[in-house]
Amino acid sequence: MPCVSEPRTTSPATGGQAASRNDIAPLLAGYWSFGQFWGVWVILVFEFQDSYRITDARIGVYYTLLSLIAVGVMLLVAPRLQPFALSTTVPLSLGIMSVATFAVGYLPADAILVAFALLGVGNGLVDVYMNVAAQRSEARTNKPVLQWMHATYALGGITGASVAGALRAADIDFRVGFAYAGIALAVTSVWTLSAVPRERHVEGTQTLFSISALFRTPKLLVPALIVLSAFLIEGSMDVWSGLYLRNELGASASTAAMAFVAFASAVLFGRLFASRVLYGMGRRTTILVAGFGSLIGGTIAVAADQVFVVALGYLVLGFTLSAAVPAAFGLVGDSGEDPTNAIAAVTTVGYTGFIWSPPLLGWIAQSFSLRAAMSVIVIATFGIIAGGMLAPRDARA
Repeated sequence: MPCVSEPRTTSPATGGQAASRNDIAPLLAGYWSFGQFWGVWVILVFEFQDSYRITDARIGVYYTLLSLIAVGVMLLVAPRLQPFALSTTVPLSLGIMSVATFAVGYLPADAILVAFALLGVGNGLVDVYMNVAAQRSEARTNKPVLQWMHATYALGGITGASVAGALRAADIDFRVGFAYAGIALAVTSVWTLSAVPRERHVEGTQTLFSISALFRTPKLLVPALIVLSAFLIEGSMDVWSGLYLRNELGASASTAAMAFVAFASAVLFGRLFASRVLYGMGRRTTILVAGFGSLIGGTIAVAADQVFVVALGYLVLGFTLSAAVPAAFGLVGDSGEDPTNAIAAVTTVGYTGFIWSPPLLGWIAQSFSLRAAMSVIVIATFGIIAGGMLAPRDARA
């Protein structure tokens, strides 16, 4: 799941050179296509499971495989690719996601594990190298590039879910949706190949993708808890929210798409205006508002029986949740740790939520109901609230 930070210092690797608008646009497009895959997935997973006769518990295991591989790639593979320029690693990451997207839609049933393994590799590389590229661009321009980029992830969720819902409303085969998402990823991969600056790993930053920063700087455990909880919620929404509406409440694909679009739209606008919220209230208050707001929105979504009311809950959840991660990463600046190392470490911890939550939610859905599984979202909001209470009172954006 995506992370957001707001460093405002100039990177020594770039010498403070101004970046053109062309440096930023391909990153925004790339993360849009990344988010679009998950927007397509959240609607079409119903048809995917039905076509391959996959139970909720079994797909939870597949999600775990995806997440384990993603974290392994972040910790073990990404460091070995550091000598290569970002103009190589960024398009490579998006290209692998494109291949994985086609694999999910078109590989035979006995090779589905391969598709999820490829998704894990693509997710791990995208979340590392696109965030690094955006952070470098942000340092050059002194603009909130990371915030914009993660807003485009939400925009991708909107377009992806909308296209998927429209395809199913027209009774078009669900695989066409995955082909559409795969083509978008391929196009943005080619774009970044020529547009992303040819920057390499900064010398002297040996622990860029290591979690050792958490042991050196215990203060990072607070933002790590917040990011872990927020990633669990957002990841659960990306995976289970559409299936919940379609299986538990009997919503059509297009109706489920509109409900998810409400959530993704709220995240988009929340992230676009997150910096104003942070400057106005301070990070600690922002985190607490995000936690309690997410609690209210999640409770509405889980307790309601009408799709419209659930969509309203998604709206509240998305808007308030959107500010949690930017504010949490803002706490990194108060830790005394190198921001790049700290962001990588906290992001890795956040990803662990994707390892243990999918099989847990799958087991709960299989043993009880999807409504019971979605209740995990409500429980996770207490992690954000706890992190807000532990955050320094004087932390300001």
